[in-house]
Amino acid sequence: MPLIANVLPATKAVPGVLIGLAVIAVAVADVCLKKATLHQDLNAAARSPWLWSAVALYLLQIGFFTYAFASGWKLSALGALQTALYAVIVLVAGVVFYRETLTPAQTLGVVLALGGVVLINWR
Repeated sequence: MPLIANVLPATKAVPGVLIGLAVIAVAVADVCLKKATLHQDLNAAARSPWLWSAVALYLLQIGFFTYAFASGWKLSALGALQTALYAVIVLVAGVVFYRETLTPAQTLGVVLALGGVVLINWR
């Protein structure tokens, strides 16, 4: 990883920021996939720039997570953090962009998930 090491300083804050960016990248990629498939035609979706934007964002997420793991992050902590943040971002995107409704149970689930992340990472 000499190339990345030359660009990103080796601090504990950098992997944390990259994890946040990785989660945002995956959530935005999923929104792009939703946009690519609105017409429910797989051939049209495969040619859509929305699909290829999603692919690029997924690859970006892989790079960010690779750096985070190489920086010493634990799989359990990273997985829990990613899942909770992803759920919040995708739920908000669904409500804001696609007018989906959020049930009280889903709202409680988001609160519990975020609380779970705090407890998992408690030292």
